[in-house]
Amino acid sequence: MRFGLLFPLFLTACGSSSGGDASATSSAGGSGAASGGAKRGPSAGAAGSIGSSGDGASGTASLSNGGGPAGLNSPSKPATWNSAKSATLTDEQLQTEYANWKTAHAESCTNGSWVVVNENGDVVSEGIGYGMLLAAAAADQTLFDGLWKYYQEHLDTNGLMNWTTDKCEAPGDSKQSAATDADLDVAMALVQAAARWPNGDYLAKARNLSGKIAQFESDTCSGRRVLRPGDAFGGCSDGQDPRINPSYFSPGYYKVFTHYFPDQAATWTALGDGSYQLYAVYQARMADLVPDWSGPDGSDDGSSYSYDACRTPWRVAVDYGWSGDTRAETFMQNISSWVDANGGLPKAAQAQNSAFIGSFALSGGYEQGKFDGYMSGWLNAKNLDDAPYFQGTLRVLYLLVAAGKFSSTL
Repeated sequence: MRFGLLFPLFLTACGSSSGGDASATSSAGGSGAASGGAKRGPSAGAAGSIGSSGDGASGTASLSNGGGPAGLNSPSKPATWNSAKSATLTDEQLQTEYANWKTAHAESCTNGSWVVVNENGDVVSEGIGYGMLLAAAAADQTLFDGLWKYYQEHLDTNGLMNWTTDKCEAPGDSKQSAATDADLDVAMALVQAAARWPNGDYLAKARNLSGKIAQFESDTCSGRRVLRPGDAFGGCSDGQDPRINPSYFSPGYYKVFTHYFPDQAATWTALGDGSYQLYAVYQARMADLVPDWSGPDGSDDGSSYSYDACRTPWRVAVDYGWSGDTRAETFMQNISSWVDANGGLPKAAQAQNSAFIGSFALSGGYEQGKFDGYMSGWLNAKNLDDAPYFQGTLRVLYLLVAAGKFSSTL
């Protein structure tokens, strides 16, 4: 596939309306869990060409009807994008952003797998998930399959990737346990890949993974279905560390899984409802923000809005872009009210990088004028600290959502 066509082709998959954990003490973000210490358990060379070998016959996001495996609804027509979209982002900028990200953070391993490397030289499953989402968007099947290969080479006993490994670590179980946000991103990326490359059996792989997430990484607490932060800790079933992480909630993904995997629909619908109930609890007690971590009932554990929570507006903006859910709109309006009351963008951001400013910008997507002003504040901000893995990777993911080119495939 030719470089200049990648993102315009992905627009077809999105339709049109006229979709890390990080250290609280470091601007670099990365592998720690903010305000609660590192995630715990059991609780590749130069980057290749974008859209290189293995992109399928045409590299387009083919969306076919029917004919999928039993129990799966095959990718169908493109979705309407419900959120505002940036008129200033060009395809050329998105292409350049992706190419720069890949060169800076993706490496190949000698066995054909690929990794996304953080500042410590480590690989976290979060980065694998982010990378697969970006590779699917850019029709880069070589990187996508290489990252998926690495994920599968480092599974724990529940069949989910261990949250941390050394760079290009030999295959095996490092006994670090899984991180739910990464697993959700990987499952969603597999759904997107099924639309992009329909002959890769990606949808069946997504179904298998989403089922493991539902089984091992969710919990029912006082009648509410909640997302555990990992398969070995968190949630009310963990008497030692029952915390949950709002920035892992992915209500837009849940709707996609409900659509494609009807046998799992009850779990994903309940998780979506529980997520929005908890968002309301958080915003009521935090003057419209959300915490890095909380108790499973939404209770205050002392966490602030920092390098975990900064991703939450992005997660909700994806749902609004894909579904137009009024609960997402309310959440975004509340975030926007906080931003406006604190000087607007970029001033309101807790740190001058895209992890914070870009996510706040997406919260304005419920109204085009608001969104345009926020995007201007983000893209014209000076001296953004976006070189590190965490904020640099989120920057490109946020830009895809801002452009309306992050596909649900619904």
